[in-house]
Amino acid sequence: MRAFVLLVLALCACAPSAAQAPIADQWRALNVDAAPVELGAESIGRLVFRGGLDLRSDDPAFGGLSGIEALDDNRVLAISDDGKWFEARLVLDEQGALTGLADVRTALMRDENGEVFASKAAGDSEDLAQLLDGRFAVSFEQTQSIRIYDLNRDGPFGAARAGPVLDHVSDLPPNVGLEALTATSDGALLVGAEGGGRGATRLWLAPLGAFAPVAPRIGYPLRPGYSLTSLDRLPDGGIVALERFYAPVIGARARISMFPEAAINGDGDEVDGVELLGSIAPPLAVDNFEGITATRMPDGATRIYTVSDNNFSGGQRTLLLAFDVVVENAPAAN
Repeated sequence: MRAFVLLVLALCACAPSAAQAPIADQWRALNVDAAPVELGAESIGRLVFRGGLDLRSDDPAFGGLSGIEALDDNRVLAISDDGKWFEARLVLDEQGALTGLADVRTALMRDENGEVFASKAAGDSEDLAQLLDGRFAVSFEQTQSIRIYDLNRDGPFGAARAGPVLDHVSDLPPNVGLEALTATSDGALLVGAEGGGRGATRLWLAPLGAFAPVAPRIGYPLRPGYSLTSLDRLPDGGIVALERFYAPVIGARARISMFPEAAINGDGDEVDGVELLGSIAPPLAVDNFEGITATRMPDGATRIYTVSDNNFSGGQRTLLLAFDVVVENAPAAN
C-alpha cells in the first residue's frame, strides 16, 4: 500500500499543472464581431475621433470590460469585472483610424494560489496597468486589493502576487471601491477610488515594495454625479483620467481629463491642474465607459482608447472608441 501511495505522489508531481501548460495553450480563441460605430462628431474638445467599434459576441464569456492597456504592435490587454483576461489586436487603416478587432482570446484570471476566483465578488477586477518591468498590476474593488501578474513569464494561468496594501479602504463601499490604476514614471502605483459622485475621491501613491499600508496621498476632484473609473500614464508624461456619470433618467455621460504627474505630490487637498480634454454625452455614442489607455502612434500623435462595460446586459454596448489628442499651440501648416 505504501508503495502504491508513493507511486501516485510521484505521478502527481510529474504531471504538468495548469500553470505549467504552454502559454499559447492557456488562452482560448474568442469570436467577437466588431461593427463600426460613429461618435456623432468629428471631435470633442481637444480629442479628434479616430474610429469606433461596437463589440459583440455570442460567447457568454465576453462582456463586462472594465480595464484596458495598450501594448506593442497594436495589441491590447483587457480585463472584465468577473475575473477574465482578454487580448486582441487592433486593426487600423492606412491613416491610423480604428477599423476592426482581430485575434481575440480569453483566459480566466487566477489568485495568489493559482486558483480561479470562487465568485464574481472575489474576482471583481476593475483596472490594470503595465509596470515598468513588463508585469501587470490589477485593482479589485470589492476586496479593495491589488494583485501583480507576470503574463510574459507565466501566461494568464500564473498565480498572482499580492501588491501593496492601501490604508483607509475599509470604509469604501464594496462596489464603489478601488477602481482606477496606473503606473507612474518612477514605477509606483497610482490608485484611485471610484468616488460615487461624492465630491473629491481618494488617490493613493503606492510604491511596489511598500512594507506597511499606504495612506491616501491626495484627492481627485469630481463633478457632481461623476465617478473615477480609470487612469493611465500619457506618453509625454502626465496622467489621463476617465470619469463616468450615470442616472436612470439622464443616462450615461463620460469625461476624459488629464493632469500633470507632479500634481500628485502637490501641497493641497486635491490634484491641481486637471484639464478637461473632452466630454461624451448624448446624442454622441456613449455607454458605461470604464477603461482608458494611452499610447504613442507612429506619426507621433497621442492615441487614447476608451472601452465601455456592458454589464453583460443586452441593453448596453461594449464600445471601443479611439481619439487623438490635439496638441495645443501647434504651429499652423503652410
